[in-house]
Amino acid sequence: MPKIRKVPHVLRRGNNYHAVLEIPVELRAQFGKRRFMATCGTDSLSVAGRRAAKYVKTWKREIAEARGAPIEALDETAFWRKRLAKAKDNKQRDQILERIEDAAYEVGMVHVDRVGTNPLSAPEASEFFDKATGAIVPFTEHLEEWLATSRVTPKTIEMQRSDIKRFARRFKTVQDTTRPEVRRWVSALMNDDGLTPKTVQRQLSALRGYWRYLQSIGVAGESEEPFDRLAVARQNKSAAAKVERKPFDPADVLKLIDEAGEGQLADLIMLAAYTGARRSELCALRTEHVKTDHFKIVASKSSAGVRDVPIHAKLVPVFARLVKQSKDGYVLSGLSANGLGDRGDAIGKKFTRLKRAMGYGPELVFHSTRKTVITQFENAGVPENVVADIVGHEKPTLTFGLYSGGVSLAVKKKAMAKLRY
Repeated sequence: MPKIRKVPHVLRRGNNYHAVLEIPVELRAQFGKRRFMATCGTDSLSVAGRRAAKYVKTWKREIAEARGAPIEALDETAFWRKRLAKAKDNKQRDQILERIEDAAYEVGMVHVDRVGTNPLSAPEASEFFDKATGAIVPFTEHLEEWLATSRVTPKTIEMQRSDIKRFARRFKTVQDTTRPEVRRWVSALMNDDGLTPKTVQRQLSALRGYWRYLQSIGVAGESEEPFDRLAVARQNKSAAAKVERKPFDPADVLKLIDEAGEGQLADLIMLAAYTGARRSELCALRTEHVKTDHFKIVASKSSAGVRDVPIHAKLVPVFARLVKQSKDGYVLSGLSANGLGDRGDAIGKKFTRLKRAMGYGPELVFHSTRKTVITQFENAGVPENVVADIVGHEKPTLTFGLYSGGVSLAVKKKAMAKLRY
C-alpha cells in the first residue's frame, strides 16, 4: 500500500483544526450547504486526524443515504471498486486511487485512536485498500447479481442463496477460495457435519454456477476451478433410501389436536383432518372464499387442486369462529410468510416439534393427515374419482380425467359425511 503523507479532511482555522468534507454538487441543495465542517477542538494535527476520521465516516453515511443507497453503500470498499472499474483513463484511475488512499488512511486513523499504533501499518487500513482496489473481493459481493440472472424456481434461488452464504462464512473472500481448502471443506461437511453426498453435490452445483459467473465478470481467474471434479463418495443405496411417508392412525390425529391445545396449530390440524387439504392451501385460504357449506381453494400446486371442498359438520363452528376473528382476511389470521411467500412454513415447523415431542418418527409428517383422510375415504367405500375431486388430485383415467367436469358439490358432501374419527 502506497505511503500516505497527508491528513485528509483536516483544515486549520486559527489555532484549531477542523474536520471538513465537500458535499457532492448534486446534493448541495438538499443539504443546504457546500460542505460539512466541525471543530476537532485541538491544535494537534495527529489528534485532529483521528477525530476528523470519525466525523467523516458519519457524513459519508449521510451522503450515501441522501443518494438513496443504503451505503452499498454502507460498504465503502464496494463503492470504490465500482468507481475504479469505471475509470475512463489512467489519469482518472490515479485520482480515484488517491481518494482510496485517503479513505484507507481514515480507517487507519480510527484504528490508531483505538489501539495506538501507526495508521499506515493498521491491518484495517491495508484490508480496506485491498478491498477497495479489488485485490480482494468479498465472496458474496456479486451473489444477488448472479441470482437475478437465474431461470430456476424461487425455491431453488433461496436454496442457492442459503448454500452460498453458508459457504462464505468460512471463505470470506474470492481469494480465500482455493481448491485444497475447498476439498477440506467438502470432507468436513460429510465427515463432521454428516451431510449426505446428495446435499453436498447440490451445494457444489450452486457454487460452481456462481464461480463461473465470477469468472465471466473478471473477478475470479479463468484458470482457477476450486469446485470442479471434487470426489464426493457415493451414498449407500440403503442409506439413501427415502423415508416412506405413512398416514397417521385416526386416533393419533385426535391426540395431536388434543396435545396442540387451543390455538392456531390445533385449528390447522383440525382443518386438515376433516378436509384432506394441503397445509399451504389451508394457510393461504381467505375468508372471502369460505361459504355456508363449502370453501374454495383458488390457488394450488396443480389445476386439479383448484376446487370446492365441502365443510364437514365438525368444522362448521371452527370456520365460523376463525372467519369472525380474522384481522387480515385469512382464515388462519396473523401467520407470517417466509421469503417464498409461504404462510405455513413457521406453523409447519411448530407441528414438527409437536409430533416429535409426542414420539412420532420421520415417516409421519403434517402431510400424513392428508394420507389419513384419503385412507378413511377408501375404507368408507368412497369412489376414487370423488376422493380425487375433494383432495385435489389428478384423475389418471381418460374418461374421468379428460372428459369429466368433476363430481357435484352434493356428491362430495355425501362423501365428506362418511369421514369420521
